[in-house]
Amino acid sequence: MAFGRWRLDTSARHLLDEDGTMVALSGAEYRLLRVFLDHPQRVLNRDQLLNLTQGRDADLFDRSIDLLVSRLRQRLLDDAREPAYIKTVRSEGYVFSLPVEVLGAPS
Repeated sequence: MAFGRWRLDTSARHLLDEDGTMVALSGAEYRLLRVFLDHPQRVLNRDQLLNLTQGRDADLFDRSIDLLVSRLRQRLLDDAREPAYIKTVRSEGYVFSLPVEVLGAPS
């Protein structure tokens, strides 16, 4: 899968920059990125993100997804003040703002 200057090798679970340098992702970061790439340009709320990444619903004060988004933004070198990849939609959730190209897919 390709987006912006990045490529995600879903077989090996590697994130590669435009130079082919691998960026390490934790299992949770990989699952979150995969959810965003599977649902590009669609607002996903915290409950949806937790359910899709961890198979559970969020409780009222669960902010773990916010921490995970913050860590994923750091891996993608995405400035939280002016994000290019993962944007916060106030009172709604998060949206992966770039189109995603599936590489090697049959035409």
